[in-house]
Amino acid sequence: MDFPPGAVLVGYTDGLVERRGELIDTGIARLTSAVPLAPPDTVCAAVMATLDTENPNDDVAVLAIRRTTPELAGG
Repeated sequence: MDFPPGAVLVGYTDGLVERRGELIDTGIARLTSAVPLAPPDTVCAAVMATLDTENPNDDVAVLAIRRTTPELAGG
């Protein structure tokens, strides 16, 4: 898998994207549209603010990793 400089990789638990009576593809599309090209802390904050994370039936966790270069890191 290509992971070019500036790319963001998001890992998540199923509670973030699965909803009863909804195709999982819908939840994944919702997550994908909520991910900004930004530093990891901003990505996580945006995802948690945008998606309905108040699902008491499942856990919710998100992890974001951004590949940087010296230019992107400010150095």
